[in-house]
Amino acid sequence: MFEPFLTQPEIIKVDKQCKLRVSLHETTADFSLLQVMDGHIGEFIVVSVAPTELSIMVRLHPFLCVNVESSSSEPEGAESVSRSVGQGWRLFSSLGVSPSMCAQELKRGVSITLSFDQFVHFSLEGGSQWEMVPLEKDNRLFHGPKALLEARALVARGVNYELSSEQLLLNISELEKVRGKLIKFGESVSVLGQARLSDEVQDLSAQLTKKKQWLSRQYHHSVERLNWQTSANHGQKHDLQSRQLEYYRLLSTTATNEMVQQLIKDEE
Repeated sequence: MFEPFLTQPEIIKVDKQCKLRVSLHETTADFSLLQVMDGHIGEFIVVSVAPTELSIMVRLHPFLCVNVESSSSEPEGAESVSRSVGQGWRLFSSLGVSPSMCAQELKRGVSITLSFDQFVHFSLEGGSQWEMVPLEKDNRLFHGPKALLEARALVARGVNYELSSEQLLLNISELEKVRGKLIKFGESVSVLGQARLSDEVQDLSAQLTKKKQWLSRQYHHSVERLNWQTSANHGQKHDLQSRQLEYYRLLSTTATNEMVQQLIKDEE
């Protein structure tokens, strides 16, 4: 169902070990990635392999581009997939990972090192927020209703207290999208006829609502407050009080100002 989102096949030919760097086009906004996360963002299939040359067919989401870079070593702690002619794999975001984290990695570029003998060995850098899934093992759409899978993964995702305002908005948008699909799924006749499934949908919807409320509070605090220990208009009040005191000083007599200074010294 995600085939129309991929570009026409592109054949990449290499003659030695190299690195494929998949990255976002510079003009792509983080919010555009929400629709990318619905499925795989790239498909890589081995066309031919020989001792001195390798051909790979690549199809990517239109937001993405791929560049070939030189590489002389395998990445440490890497996820690896070995493929022969006619076999391939798809690039998915890891389940339960925030789209903002995936977006940041795509902006830097997702590096995939490849080497070949009789097989082609693809290695994804360790710690990546993305994963390679062989075509024959791509069962993501068959582990249950997609609306439930997305809602469970979003509820299980840990809380990050250091997100920026833009990242918080991105997470809120993702949550609204997932919750909307969950509600639509829960209203179907097949779900309403199954009490256990209907209860799970309601429970997940409630948890998503609570998570959205928390994210919304975090967003408003990040926008309105410069300091968590002060009120939102603390800076304005402080500036107004400083100007008022200065006017009082200018309008007061010299004797009054000296008395005030002496009182302050006595307190110290």
